[in-house]
Amino acid sequence: MVRATVVLALAYGLTNGIPALAAPPLAGSKPTDNLFEDKGGGDDDSEATPADEDSKEGSKDSSKDSSSAGRSQSDGSAGGEAGEADSELGETDEEPESALHGLACLEGDATGGRRKGVQRRDFLKRHRFELSGLGGFYAADALSSTYSYGGALSFYPSEDFGLEALVTRTPMRFRLEEAFTSFDQQTHFQPGIAWQGMLSLLWSPIHAKFKFSETRILHSDIFAVAGAGRTFDPSVLGLTWEVGGGLKLYFNRFFSFRLDLRDFLLPQEVLSRGRITNNINVLAGFSLWLG
Repeated sequence: MVRATVVLALAYGLTNGIPALAAPPLAGSKPTDNLFEDKGGGDDDSEATPADEDSKEGSKDSSKDSSSAGRSQSDGSAGGEAGEADSELGETDEEPESALHGLACLEGDATGGRRKGVQRRDFLKRHRFELSGLGGFYAADALSSTYSYGGALSFYPSEDFGLEALVTRTPMRFRLEEAFTSFDQQTHFQPGIAWQGMLSLLWSPIHAKFKFSETRILHSDIFAVAGAGRTFDPSVLGLTWEVGGGLKLYFNRFFSFRLDLRDFLLPQEVLSRGRITNNINVLAGFSLWLG
């Protein structure tokens, strides 16, 4: 009975049934959700969990860090190349300056190798004594040229000024004496030895440097001298005056070489004639420094 009733119902539905059509959506209405779609997937796309957002932000930050690191590495490499180029240029620029600094004497290293206008001196004379042995050529004006030798003691109260006592011994003779004596049988000039004592003022306005090799530079002073004294000889009638100059080379703190050129002005009488004579004396010698 039940089976017969079900069969009749199905047959009636197949013959008289019309498929239902879905009504069109109204304007402005929201489309219906598809019941057959996976709602979990939609939830994942529409709503992100905090963990997902943190992971996204972390990935963005990591990408930014990697890009910034790449830029810093590129900048660092560029900066390193520029630094190497600058260092090479600096080395090429410093090479001639260091050579000039090697040639420049007396200055320290306080200015980074650059030369200074006023430089300190390695050799100082202030409050020191100089003991010198000298000898050289004596070109007389009225008498015959001869030689001269002696010694000097100097004291320097300051770096540029000094006081000097000079004592020399000079043979005096007149070469034409034999000709005059043979003519009138009289002696006109008596040869002898002249001792000379001079007190002088030394002034050293110029400090010089001489390069003898790539590693050896000698310091020196160019000085002027003026003074007065006595020449003990029968032909000399009064005071002796002197002017001149010279050069001193300093080998070390205690030893130096000096070269003097002096003009001695003498009131001298030769062959019964008196006049002022100029006598050029070229002296050279070595000095020992004390103090």
